[in-house]
Amino acid sequence: MERTFMNTYCRAGWICTALALSSPVCASDFNIPFINAAGLGNAYADWATAASDASTTYTNPAGLVNIDRQQLVIAALGLKGHTRFTGSTQTPPFSFPLTISQSGTASSQLSAFFPSFYYAAPINNRLAFGFGVTVPFALGTNYGTDSIVRYAATRSQVLAVDMGPSLGVKVNDKFSFGLGLDAVRLAFKLNNIYGPPLAFTDTVGQNYLSGWGYGWHGGILYQVLPATRVGASFNSMVMMHTTGSSEVFGSFPPGRIKIENNKTNAGLPARAQLSIQQDLNSRWSIMGTAFYTNWRTFEKITMKRVVIPGGNITSVTIPFNYHNTFDYSLGLSYKPSPQWLLRTGVQYMNTPSNDRDRGVADPIGRAIVIGLGLHYQQNLCVGYDIGYGHSFFKQESVDYANALTKAVGHNNTATNVFGAQIAWNLT
Repeated sequence: MERTFMNTYCRAGWICTALALSSPVCASDFNIPFINAAGLGNAYADWATAASDASTTYTNPAGLVNIDRQQLVIAALGLKGHTRFTGSTQTPPFSFPLTISQSGTASSQLSAFFPSFYYAAPINNRLAFGFGVTVPFALGTNYGTDSIVRYAATRSQVLAVDMGPSLGVKVNDKFSFGLGLDAVRLAFKLNNIYGPPLAFTDTVGQNYLSGWGYGWHGGILYQVLPATRVGASFNSMVMMHTTGSSEVFGSFPPGRIKIENNKTNAGLPARAQLSIQQDLNSRWSIMGTAFYTNWRTFEKITMKRVVIPGGNITSVTIPFNYHNTFDYSLGLSYKPSPQWLLRTGVQYMNTPSNDRDRGVADPIGRAIVIGLGLHYQQNLCVGYDIGYGHSFFKQESVDYANALTKAVGHNNTATNVFGAQIAWNLT
């Protein structure tokens, strides 16, 4: 289930992966925020209004005041899928005696794991505390060192861990607000192969960087009517400062060259969510969310101290030229009994990228996401959730070129996400 925010925090993740590019061969948008299994079933259509478990500390801390006892939530989600590039590549992209031109397909499996931990506790009848550790985005692709796109990307991985406290404040019986802090740890890898004119035989380039960024999030929750509530949440831009290593090795030129202190700075974009939820009766509820991401702040990134074949050290600028996006989710819940709750939802996930700057390292693009979920309340202390999401991706065009290579064709992608969680009321 790719996103509800899928689209936004997810892209943020691949943006980060792009931070690791060893050449201007780029990664595109990536957006996959899977922060709990309960919301997955509704395609996160209740992002800012759910306030049903401790994960609200991340989605909208204003909802913490609705958690009336200490609660611990542990969730785990996994993504599996595949992507295929069909088209042609040329390295280098200009006339050269040793030009390598290829056409056909290149495939990669997609996989990611998203664990989360949340804690909530009321302080008094107006204040509530929350703390969360979650993986809002993670993904890995591996096209192999012999594929037709190897000069653009081979193995790519990104992992971001977001952690921090939140505080919810109840103003009156209808209105609450909340604020939280975010410390984001990002680690990413992006490898590719160098060919002519920099290397006469395939030479491996590897880049690994990691670092911290800090931001904040907040939200409001308003009970308009007994059966109607509206929520809004905001996540600030997070400026990431990453350092790491850059390495090349091959047979001609021979040897292995590795340097440290590779640096990249980039800001993960600010985003906002607006949700409305309506209880139709004691059994049925409908909900919807609009997600906005300020992608225009992410035009390009520059990597400093990148080593290339021959041992030269240079800076690499990677263009993105993203545009701002809206994504939308609609969800439906049905409660056949006090113990059981059934969920479903649909989401439209947009893409901020364009055909000119889109590459193969990040295959995520526009999609329709279908979600299904189930909640079982065993007793007053323990509840379980499972969720499933399938993404129907639109075929995305690729027409990318830089100083070293070019790729023309299209990407086809499909993914499935499975999730489970348990919530314990501790007191």
